Amino acid sequence: MRKTLLAFITAIALMFAAPLAATAATGTSNSKDYSALAAKWWSWVLPQPTSTNPLLDRTGAQCANQQSGNVWFLVGLFNTSDSVTRTCTIPAHTAVFFPLANAFDCELPGTPTDTVSYVRSQTAFVRDGASNLYVNLDGQAVSPSPIEFEHSDLFSVTLPTDNLFGASNAGFYNLCADSGYYALLKNLSPGSHVLQFSGTLGGQTITATYYLTIAS
Repeated sequence: MRKTLLAFITAIALMFAAPLAATAATGTSNSKDYSALAAKWWSWVLPQPTSTNPLLDRTGAQCANQQSGNVWFLVGLFNTSDSVTRTCTIPAHTAVFFPLANAFDCELPGTPTDTVSYVRSQTAFVRDGASNLYVNLDGQAVSPSPIEFEHSDLFSVTLPTDNLFGASNAGFYNLCADSGYYALLKNLSPGSHVLQFSGTLGGQTITATYYLTIAS
């Protein structure tokens, strides 16, 4: 089951000033931190029902859903070319992690495709297929660029009946992996910020603008 989710907007998660150059998509640092966080990002968003899933939220009302710890996740939109604007309040001393272009694959236990090599192969297109990646904070390109390419840690997930892909896909998937371009922003100062990020993958461009309030 290969699924693609892109990132983000002022025009998503996956807002504007001068964009980062599209050549940012050539980065291949594959940070271990990013790989672990990407697996946690999917494990956070996929089990959430459509009624409250942050990927389907157009306002930011679901921003705090199941968030905890010193890193919060932001999102783009679900598998569609579009823009979205959201408002979100985040605790002090909390980093934000989000995808600009990403895709994942999950396989059911005991099937012929339930292998690491297969799930990795299903997302291999992201590395060279993503473009137009940028992250802006308060009207300025973030420097140095926080965008990194990663292959996620392997993860498992249980999709509820009311899931993003329909009831027929509900169940436990014990072998999942993603590839993607993500950004991690740390040490955001207390107060108001405008975060904008965008990416193109598979002919789809998602753009997101977040009006963030960082608690003091």
